[in-house]
Amino acid sequence: MYIIDMHHIFKSHHPIRHAKSVQYAFEGIFFALLNEPNFRIQVLIVIISVIGGIHFKITNTEWGLLTMSMGFLLSAEMLNTVVEEFIDNVVKEVNLGMKIIKDCAAGFVLITAITAAIILVLIFWHRVFV
Repeated sequence: MYIIDMHHIFKSHHPIRHAKSVQYAFEGIFFALLNEPNFRIQVLIVIISVIGGIHFKITNTEWGLLTMSMGFLLSAEMLNTVVEEFIDNVVKEVNLGMKIIKDCAAGFVLITAITAAIILVLIFWHRVFV
């Protein structure tokens, strides 16, 4: 028989614990901003895209696509940073397997960036160049 330990449930859902989790998440984002040039470039692309969306008054559907694609782009770069940091700091021996893992993580970012670029072109091309 399973007995519910209310102290454990409340401890794991305590507001201070959630606040600390959010703090750690922002620390990770700031780490990426300070240490990853590609992340800074992608954040700049997001800012320019949002400014363009406001300027050209894009539709709600376009905002949804823009938000999703830019969110996926930044998330992919963060995941790539995690993989690289893990391998560089935890794995002490360099081998082909580690290279493949890092290359696949970078490829994930590239696919996401290409997809985001296509969405940006679909949203903004006719507004800027036509």
